[in-house]
Amino acid sequence: MRAPSLGLILVLLLATQTVGSDLYLPALPQIAQELGRSSGEVQSTLTAFVLAFGLSQLAAGPIADRYGRRITLLWGLALYTAAALTSALTSDFGMLLASRTALGAGAAACVVGARALIRDSYPGASGLRVMARSMGGMAAIGACAPVLGGWAAQTLGWHAANAAVAVFGALAWLVVYWRLADTHVRSAATAGGALRDLLAAPQFLYSSLLAGLSYSGALVFLLLSPFIFIEHFGMSRTAYGVLPAACTLSFLCGTVLCRQALRCWSVPHTVRIGACLSLLGGASQLLLWRSPWHSVWTLAVPQCLYMLGHGFHQPCGQAGAVAPFPANAGRAAALSGCIITGLAFAAGQLASASNWPPAETLVACMAGLSALLGVTAFGAIPRAYRPAGATN
Repeated sequence: MRAPSLGLILVLLLATQTVGSDLYLPALPQIAQELGRSSGEVQSTLTAFVLAFGLSQLAAGPIADRYGRRITLLWGLALYTAAALTSALTSDFGMLLASRTALGAGAAACVVGARALIRDSYPGASGLRVMARSMGGMAAIGACAPVLGGWAAQTLGWHAANAAVAVFGALAWLVVYWRLADTHVRSAATAGGALRDLLAAPQFLYSSLLAGLSYSGALVFLLLSPFIFIEHFGMSRTAYGVLPAACTLSFLCGTVLCRQALRCWSVPHTVRIGACLSLLGGASQLLLWRSPWHSVWTLAVPQCLYMLGHGFHQPCGQAGAVAPFPANAGRAAALSGCIITGLAFAAGQLASASNWPPAETLVACMAGLSALLGVTAFGAIPRAYRPAGATN
């Protein structure tokens, strides 16, 4: 298998989560109207997707370690495609909710498999660089997904937006079937790796914490930003759509810079660069919002700075968590992914339950999360990568 083929496969697998959520977003109001459901009920289809994605990783990891990456990915993509097709064909809300849950489970198998493939094929710092490059491709797809979803929903209806997800899943299945050779197969007798062994490893724990805190900031912004920019600032929905796209492009640029930084510096040093960008984004957002000059830009530009740092933290965090466990990369990717998703879900729930205005909640959350990222990057990550036996 040639390297360009594996690079394409990794991008497609990592993008299953983004396509499954972002391409579907513009169709939500139309679904609520046509099915006679409240906005909260329709939003629960997204919550179900996120929860299924987070929890299903715990099962997908051991399966990938025991039966191999390729078979796990093929079954995961088959579930993903079938679930998206069911969403496209049904007009029953209960079936839509169930199919979106199954879609999240399928995406979990794909993302866990992608992280394990990277660990199988690219040890050490090269794995982090490959993760950064793959996430850059994922971000490019993520920037296009809501635009395509909006066009499909507006011109063809919300069923077409879900059908587009199914088409993406089917194409990814074909690419994996024809181009991926398995990289790791273990027998039932030798499969192992207790979760406590993973949690006891500082690099695993701190890398997962880094990625989870960083992803929490991105998710909080997505949850709160429509209420801030559309309702508070009066932006049109079309104009608002540019803001998440700008954040995604900033993330893409961050992954490119991260890949270059890893060629010159150590992982802890690269993470500290990302943390400086995150801290600059969180602090400037807080200071500008406390100033008399309230505008879209006082929130959006600092958020883009934060997302630039996010492009450093995700590759280093996700690949760094799996790197110490070549024999149990699937389990490590699964537990790490569950931790990352769990932290982000908790942050999102806290932000949604806040009694403060949405803008105030966003500023407070981003300031707090960027501070925690700084502590993790400057304090915990260097300890995780300290050579064995070192005391200083």
